Amino acid sequence: MPLQLRLRPLSHAVRFACCFGLFATAPAWAQEAPAGAAADPARTLDTVVVTAGKLKESVREIAGSVSAVTDQQLQDIGAQSLADYIQRTPGVVFNNYQPGVSHVVMRGIATSAGNVQGQPTTGYFLNEVPLTEPGWTIAIPDIDAFDLNRVEVLRGPQGTLFGSASMGGAVNYVANIADTGAFDAAAEATVSQTRNADVGFAGKAMVNVPIKQDLLAVRAVAQYRDDPGFIDNIGTGRDGANRSTLDGGRLSLVLTPNEGTTLTWLSLLQNSDSDDNSYQIAGLGDLTRRTALPEYTHTKVAVHSLRLDQDLGFADLTALLAYQKKKQDWRFDYTPVRAAYNADLGLDLTAPLYIASGGESTGKSVELRLSSKPGGRIDWLVGGMYFDSDKSLHEQLGAEGAAAAFDRSPLFGPGSGAVIAPDGQIFNGFLTDLSGSEAALFGEGSVHFNEQWKLTVGGRLFRNKVRTVSTQVGFSTWPGAPKVSTQETKEDGFNPKVSLTWQVNPDVMVYGLVSEGFRFGEPNTAGLSAYPVPSGSKSDSLVNYELGTRTSWAGGRLLLDATLFYVDWKDIQLRLQTPDLFNYASNGGKAYSRGVELSATWRPVDAFEWQASATWQRARLDEDLFILYYGTAPKGSQLPGSADWTVSNLLSWHFDARFSPTLSLSHQYVGGGISDLNSAVPGITPNRQGNYNLFDLRYRMTFGNTDVTLFGSNLTDKRGITRSVTETNGIGEGLVRPRTVGVTVHWRY
Repeated sequence: MPLQLRLRPLSHAVRFACCFGLFATAPAWAQEAPAGAAADPARTLDTVVVTAGKLKESVREIAGSVSAVTDQQLQDIGAQSLADYIQRTPGVVFNNYQPGVSHVVMRGIATSAGNVQGQPTTGYFLNEVPLTEPGWTIAIPDIDAFDLNRVEVLRGPQGTLFGSASMGGAVNYVANIADTGAFDAAAEATVSQTRNADVGFAGKAMVNVPIKQDLLAVRAVAQYRDDPGFIDNIGTGRDGANRSTLDGGRLSLVLTPNEGTTLTWLSLLQNSDSDDNSYQIAGLGDLTRRTALPEYTHTKVAVHSLRLDQDLGFADLTALLAYQKKKQDWRFDYTPVRAAYNADLGLDLTAPLYIASGGESTGKSVELRLSSKPGGRIDWLVGGMYFDSDKSLHEQLGAEGAAAAFDRSPLFGPGSGAVIAPDGQIFNGFLTDLSGSEAALFGEGSVHFNEQWKLTVGGRLFRNKVRTVSTQVGFSTWPGAPKVSTQETKEDGFNPKVSLTWQVNPDVMVYGLVSEGFRFGEPNTAGLSAYPVPSGSKSDSLVNYELGTRTSWAGGRLLLDATLFYVDWKDIQLRLQTPDLFNYASNGGKAYSRGVELSATWRPVDAFEWQASATWQRARLDEDLFILYYGTAPKGSQLPGSADWTVSNLLSWHFDARFSPTLSLSHQYVGGGISDLNSAVPGITPNRQGNYNLFDLRYRMTFGNTDVTLFGSNLTDKRGITRSVTETNGIGEGLVRPRTVGVTVHWRY
């Protein structure tokens, strides 16, 4: 099908025609070419080196679906967070909702557009350090894009090398580390205006200092973002209630005592705070919500790692130690059911009723691996890892004046309030201490039969353990002592991977891949629900079958890729909901996802480039699924958080004129879907999402070492729904940020 440079409304025909992949081919002319080199722009489209297989490989030589979003590309589109770039890669839907609880879904492998009861189906890593700990994950870090080297997006299960929680795919943030070779610095400031919001601001800076040339260096990054709210809460009386801020930074130290030894320290500190939830309530009007009190979210993430890379001559040794600490607290308005509690418990509460939830986790991980030198007939990698996590979770029901209300209750009487609600507010609660561990041995070997054929076989032998100790306090245990229960799950298994690569000629590669993924099971706790729930979920697993090709045409100026995939998913871990809106974990049924990912990058002349992608997939239940309290979701129902169609385009013009102006127009289309499995049950009003187009425009000029960019995002001011959820106040709809215009100034040393 010929490429056509026409801008017109996106009919279904155009969605089919635009099957070419933004970032899938990862051009990196600005990053990978040596300083001062006069590289042919046509030949630098495919030079990005990634570590998706824990070995340094060209992104286009890997037998698997890998995209790399480079530092230059992040700057070109003005990326701040995942929402700005992740959905531009093939096969990916970003269910944007609230900082720390927004989720990436790859190839439709999900049972909820939001949090799951255990591990998510997409794994997250920072320079290969796992950020999704064993058991229920406290928060999903959305790492700021400033001074990242690249973001690797690995589609399909990555369990063999990356472990649990990567059964749908993985996101590996690769932060720049200290450079012992030269001083470097950069700074960036952005001022923006969003419809129905105050003026926003972001400031970021980086400095790299060689303390001793070619021996020791330090690199420090600091950042702050203030994103004003655009949703008015008529219940609390605050306009722009969903204001969010992010602050933090990274610190890297690199020591190279000799040519074959590198020691790297990397720390990340990031805090994000949202004053209120970022969803409107359906039926209340545009950009409007109503709650009796603000529904805030506060998230803190700290990650520290020490890495040794040692050249042993015959092989390379990598040792990676990491420690992380995460904390998240949020609050939900439960006031609409206050009357029921007053009636059942004989209370006279008048203050807003709320649920305070959240938790804190610490994790320690270690990985040792040994890999062969590249270039031989046999490439191999062997290693082991251990990840241990401890966390405390809470779910509490409260209202101001609760203790006094229990003292006045005819069912409880004087003196009961101090016991039931010792802080005066929390009168029922569930506290959980959870510990989890994952131990694994893994390996992968490749045999190059000749210059054209390569066979790769790998596997992971793993053992997981999760233990929970739950304590219930409050009126539900009155007048007795708190109720304590303990549950433990242990599982082990083997996770294989096989691929075959055929290098037809230097410009055409074809591969076949079979891989598996898995994640931890999760015990349930009784929680605050009035309805009984199952004891928990066990591990689920899936098998991915993939056939792909990577091709280069017109002397390297046109890259065309295609991937066919089929995923078979069994014993699915489910996140379900009781009628009183409390979540629990269970297993049930099986599902599949099949589709095609198409991508391309075309640079007919040096001044113009078109990157685009399209994914068609069907992620569906493969049998009827009974959902407790709701009914049966029929076979063929769409999996939540997925979209049958996603399309992305980026057109860039580089003008040979004063100030080197660049004009970029980008587009995204996300097809329709549902946000939870309850929505698949006939007779249930579905929570829908997706089915929207977004258009962005950027114009950049360069003044010496400074770039000035004028930008507009969501130009048509589309109310794209990224997730819907049933709340006590109605149907909450997470939204794409309304039309935003602004200016960014980026200075580099």
